[in-house]
Amino acid sequence: MKVDRYQDYPLPAQQLLAVLTDRHFFEARHVMSGVTDFHFDAFGEQADGFLIRILRDVKITSDKVPAFAKRFLGSNNTLVQEFLWTERNVLPYRARYRFSLGSVPVEVRGDVTITERNGQAQQHLLIQVHSTVPLIGKKLAAMVGERVEDALNSDYRATLRYLREKALIPSS
Repeated sequence: MKVDRYQDYPLPAQQLLAVLTDRHFFEARHVMSGVTDFHFDAFGEQADGFLIRILRDVKITSDKVPAFAKRFLGSNNTLVQEFLWTERNVLPYRARYRFSLGSVPVEVRGDVTITERNGQAQQHLLIQVHSTVPLIGKKLAAMVGERVEDALNSDYRATLRYLREKALIPSS
């Protein structure tokens, strides 16, 4: 499954990049979501770019998971979210994105690109959700893909809220 979306932000691209690579932003975003049990596994320069890797344990209630997918959950439910910013010096800014949840056999990877039009940032997310599980892999990827889309919607709204609270964009 492919997730392809554009998100507009009413501030310059360089300012958006500064926010998206700021540790305080991620801390505030987690608190906004009611998440306090997380930690940074990596946050800083690496040989291949600026790496942000956040880990947190999540509890998955089985009543929200379709029967065919329950057997893939396992006991390790550590959520890993990772951004590797490979280009931060000139537009377009670029990052590779990766997301995983414990032993769930679904790969979520993609690219984040930030450009600027008329002084306003535009973020393009192109994410692939893939599973190699025989027979039900497509169903499993579609299920995770829907949750990725929901999470992106929620993240976009929360990022706009954060930008308003920090007076980086006007309140609507």
